[in-house]
Amino acid sequence: MRTTIVSALLASMMVLVAPLAPAAAAADGDSVRIIDLNLLHGAFCPPDTNGCLAPDRVDLLMQQLEAADCPEVVGLQEINANLARLLDKAVPKTCDGKYEIVLGGKPKTLDTERVLTTLPVKSTKVEKLTGAFRTASRVVLTSPIGPLVLVVTHQDGDPEDKPPGPPCKNCPPPCKAKQANIFACQTVVAAALADTGGGAKATRVLMGDFNFTPANARYQGLIADGWVDTYVVAGNPECDPATALGCSSGRDDQSLESLQDPTKRQVERIDFIFVKSPKGCSVTTDPVGDGNGNGVGTGLWHDEPTTNGPGGLAWTSDHTGVSADLSCES
Repeated sequence: MRTTIVSALLASMMVLVAPLAPAAAAADGDSVRIIDLNLLHGAFCPPDTNGCLAPDRVDLLMQQLEAADCPEVVGLQEINANLARLLDKAVPKTCDGKYEIVLGGKPKTLDTERVLTTLPVKSTKVEKLTGAFRTASRVVLTSPIGPLVLVVTHQDGDPEDKPPGPPCKNCPPPCKAKQANIFACQTVVAAALADTGGGAKATRVLMGDFNFTPANARYQGLIADGWVDTYVVAGNPECDPATALGCSSGRDDQSLESLQDPTKRQVERIDFIFVKSPKGCSVTTDPVGDGNGNGVGTGLWHDEPTTNGPGGLAWTSDHTGVSADLSCES
């Protein structure tokens, strides 16, 4: 198991209080609802399962989006050619065709990002990350709370009980002065991408499957740099591996049975939605219980098994989604 997160959580909470108002103070009125999910490419599942029932998993995701009254922003990771094709067919039939698929096209790797949004898109940019094939994808949107800069990413974690990756000899400029290895550089570059574009009044969101827990120095570095973990500030409990409460990852990613078994639970929290408030706006979070009744709260998303899901599925992915309902107080 990973090291204890208690000290990291206490440190992060000290930073969280200033830049982001607590859930109880969330403003009524305009908000933007965000879903983050590593959808599982399924490439390592048995061949006769079609990517661990990828068509059924996409159908289940579409059902969940409609049940949540079509959140304005959905960021997905691990989108391979099979999932991209399935999304291209399913998304136009979902939520009365309101969603635009951003960062589309045929993926060249097993692991690309997609954004589904009902909001106007102003610009996009994809940044290659150090290492093998990781990327960070930025979409600048016009939202009910003002300009929104969204970066979705899937990153390599630091190997446990081993050196933290090769030295950062050929890393891009944001990393050379700050980081010592290529995996940590992935986080620095993604955060730098989110820090730019959109103008001074933009709310900035950095989210995805980071493959590290709040105990990791990379998480703590983001918090120290002003990024706020929306899950924490909304008052959610930290991951307890013994009960799976608050955990977002840990199910087998190569087994269909693990996605059909409602007892298969998670053991760590490695999926995050971080946010930075702009000047003149204090971003607030609606708590996980969906206090304003708009279909989405802030916390884990569908962390309880589905009953009678398509293909007998209990879970959409080996990961549990993360959600955030953000408002802006002047």
